[in-house]
Amino acid sequence: MVLTLLKISREAVQPVFDADEMRFCWKVNMQQYLDGQGRLDPFLPRSSFIMADYFGRIVWVATRDATFGPVFTEIGCRRRPHRYPCRGRLEIIYVDYLCNGQIYWRCSSCSDKGIIIGWEGSCWDMMAREPGHVLSRAEEKPGRDF
Repeated sequence: MVLTLLKISREAVQPVFDADEMRFCWKVNMQQYLDGQGRLDPFLPRSSFIMADYFGRIVWVATRDATFGPVFTEIGCRRRPHRYPCRGRLEIIYVDYLCNGQIYWRCSSCSDKGIIIGWEGSCWDMMAREPGHVLSRAEEKPGRDF
């Protein structure tokens, strides 16, 4: 069953992330925002904190439910086409848990999309929590304390 879901999910990714479109998407390695223990680096500039928070929320939602995708989220798009905020919400298309841990996401309205890697073991990785772990107030929405 897992292999069937994996095959279906990978087929869903292909039309969105074909070779021509890969040039125009975010490619993010979350390790660049972290210190050695998998926590957010306290010495990052404010602009990097904002981007880490945005991509971290994507990772948090993608790993919270441990689903292969697609998942519609309440995370708002950050693009501003023609200087007006995009009203779209992000869709997590596919999370490749078995091979290389890539999270594929896109906006439901505009053409913003991306791939996130290096999230395993980070402060946003909800799969790394123990099964009976209860979230504290600080863990409910990570990255919002700056």
